[in-house]
Amino acid sequence: MKMPWICRLAIAIGALVLVLAAAAALLIATFDANRYKSLAIDWMKSERQRTLAIDGPIKLSVFPRLTVEVSKVRLSERGRADEFLAADEASLAVQVLPLLRKQLVVDRVNARGVRVTYARDARGLRNIDDFASGTGVGSAPSSAALQFDVRAVRLDDLRLYLRDETGHVAGEVAVQSFSAGHLADRTESPVSLRATVRLTQPRAVKLALDGSMTVALDLERSAVALTDLKIDAQGDAANVTGLSLGLEGALAWDGQALRAEPLHAALKGGTLGAISFAPSTLDVKRALVSPASQRLELDALKLALVGRQGGRAFELSLEWPQLTADVRSLDGSALSGRFKLSGATALAGSYRSEAPSGNFDSLRLPGVAVKLEGGTEQRKFEGIATADVVLGSARGTVAFERLDVRGTLADPGLQPLQLTLGGNASTDVETAQWALAGSLDANRFESTGRASFAGAVPKVDADARFDSLDLNRLLAPDKPATAPAAPAAPADAPVQLAGLSSVDGQFTFSAGALAYRQYRASDVKVRAALDEGALRVTRLTGRAWGGNVEASGSAEARSHHIAVKLAASGVDVDALLKNVAGKDLLEGTGRVVADVSSNGTSIGALRSNLAGTVALQVRNGAIKGVNLARAMRQVKAALSMKQDSVIRASATERTDFSEFSASARIAAGIAQSDDLDVKAPFLRIGGAGRFDIGRGRVDYIARASVIGSPSGQDGAELAALRGLTVPVMLSGPFDAIDWKIQWSEVAAAAVEIKLREMIAERLGATRGPGAAASTPATSKGRLLEQLKGLLK
Repeated sequence: MKMPWICRLAIAIGALVLVLAAAAALLIATFDANRYKSLAIDWMKSERQRTLAIDGPIKLSVFPRLTVEVSKVRLSERGRADEFLAADEASLAVQVLPLLRKQLVVDRVNARGVRVTYARDARGLRNIDDFASGTGVGSAPSSAALQFDVRAVRLDDLRLYLRDETGHVAGEVAVQSFSAGHLADRTESPVSLRATVRLTQPRAVKLALDGSMTVALDLERSAVALTDLKIDAQGDAANVTGLSLGLEGALAWDGQALRAEPLHAALKGGTLGAISFAPSTLDVKRALVSPASQRLELDALKLALVGRQGGRAFELSLEWPQLTADVRSLDGSALSGRFKLSGATALAGSYRSEAPSGNFDSLRLPGVAVKLEGGTEQRKFEGIATADVVLGSARGTVAFERLDVRGTLADPGLQPLQLTLGGNASTDVETAQWALAGSLDANRFESTGRASFAGAVPKVDADARFDSLDLNRLLAPDKPATAPAAPAAPADAPVQLAGLSSVDGQFTFSAGALAYRQYRASDVKVRAALDEGALRVTRLTGRAWGGNVEASGSAEARSHHIAVKLAASGVDVDALLKNVAGKDLLEGTGRVVADVSSNGTSIGALRSNLAGTVALQVRNGAIKGVNLARAMRQVKAALSMKQDSVIRASATERTDFSEFSASARIAAGIAQSDDLDVKAPFLRIGGAGRFDIGRGRVDYIARASVIGSPSGQDGAELAALRGLTVPVMLSGPFDAIDWKIQWSEVAAAAVEIKLREMIAERLGATRGPGAAASTPATSKGRLLEQLKGLLK
């Protein structure tokens, strides 16, 4: 009986298995690692012009698949000795049956400790092109070119170094773990990874990534599509520190355009300068951006941004239903949104636009309208701003055309302040410029300028001109004090100059009238410059306190050095002292000249380190706090008691004068003065002493002399002081000066003068008519002459 065909088939298969098993056993038994190392090294050298080194052992197994394991592998760049790839350990599993069909299908790739360099030069040539094309130098394309078909990949401790001159990308990607399914051309594969990205170009980036996705590669088009994307990113990127971002949805790059449909981005936290972000979201149903074909598409874009700036919370929302733009035209819907800013000064409002127009290079949003309302506890602001907004995609510009702002500032008990503003402004990533004009009530103003953001800090050149500017109506009013007010500038109050380092530039300002706090001025002109934290006010002129003022000065943030030069002529000295120093000591019209400087981080330090010179000339005024003429009319009682009298400064007392002049030299916060010259009715006053500006104390001695022939009710009393100098000591804090008339010294001087007169009378009585004045007539006369000499 013949054997059934199925048995014969089974025997044939069994024989084939035995043959294959025998062949595999023979291959393993006769496998020579060094021989295959040499073959691989020679092939890589001849076909790819690369140097391959395998310093570890090679292991081979053939069942159930052909597997090769290597270690300590290094591969050079093409035609150069520079390292392209290195691996501590790697294994490659290849399917056997495709090998019989002359096809290479990689079943599994495992690697650990891999280092790879990806480079692309300015011409677009990559250091992997010889692998991707499947050809070697001087060889024609092969029908058996290497196909990218890998069934599974597992990588640990991978470092990818990037140097892309075409895309301007440089940095490093460190992959802690990477696993993928079937990676092949135009095949979807699940991927998970944990990695760290550190870039130096196009800008500094340091991100830790953890997530999963489905990847589809198209090698012919250099395209990649990511679906089922779920990834978390943490680190620093795009000037945001402490970034925590979640991304879900789908992204695709086809070599020319970036697509997203849909995409959900959740910003969990981060800090940008003084702004800290709270959980925020960005959603888009569909988006396409193609710089190559100049096309932009947006469908159902929604933004909800929340955060804080300083101690103030803010919210911003945006909805843009649809937008399509290409090189020729643009079509889309209007956008809208809301915003809110909390804090001591709260703002809230909404914005909208009309349907956009233009094209990809120039997107025009006509009729953008912003409604705004807000204010503080005491004042409210509301207004509306409209403009045509033009977005230039090529240079990243934003232009505001036909800007029109109208608002009202209301304060209880005051007439509302009306603001109007119009003009044009534009900005891009490096510069901004503006030309604006408007009015505050009926007072017109205009401003032009330009700002550059290319340097370490913005550089601004600006000019502003006002008919009249009352800053007190713009700034929030001070709250009424419920207790006696403290000094306006306590000694420990810090001097904040750090803001001078935040901007550089040239500034000019003019105003027909200017009001700020207690200061009032007219015809004000200011020219100033800021450079690396140093402020230079080269010119400040105007009319204030009834006279002309000219000044210049400087302030430096690094050294905390401040200098001021002032020349004020024809000014009301009383008003000047009250405004500047808060003192009510002197009145009259005159000239004030000062050249002072100081340094320190607090008001007290500035006072203690003050240095320079000050000079004062006043006419037809009065010294406030004491009436020296009245005090000196008490001469008889004071001389009889031979006691000094102390007079406390009083706001109702004054010593009138026709001329007053004095100067002081200041060093280490102490002003020394010794040239006081006061001309008062029947009085001449000089003096010398010191003013301790740091401690706020005075130690000064004024010397008053009676001149002329006083008349009136008390004229005789003043006449009794003729020829005498009355010392008046000023001492104590600036706010409570004691005036001490030193009558004890006046009494001694009066006795001396009286004795002189008596001696002179006696001498005249003892001399006969015609006697020689230089020759004593008697021994008594000689004695009197000697006494006279002693008194001198």
